[in-house]
Amino acid sequence: MKAQKKDMCIQLLERLNAEAEAFMPRILTGDKSWAHHYKLECKAQPMKYRHEISLSPRKFKVVASARKVLLTAFWDMEGVVHMSVWIKVKL
Repeated sequence: MKAQKKDMCIQLLERLNAEAEAFMPRILTGDKSWAHHYKLECKAQPMKYRHEISLSPRKFKVVASARKVLLTAFWDMEGVVHMSVWIKVKL
């Protein structure tokens, strides 16, 4: 497997050196990562610490969900071309 990756990298570098301007815009790569799904809920501000007409900044508490999501992203040299979120479902 490592030898195949090394060979592929060498081929890409050779092609880049030969035709950089036409080759670079055609490269597309991606990645994926599992993450926990969280919900944000507002915390109630105690009224005794602030004036009744002043605005206080909102604080959020994080409530963990039992779900995990798979985040995937694909991008090229100009930026992200596709992003998606997949929810893990127990069957």
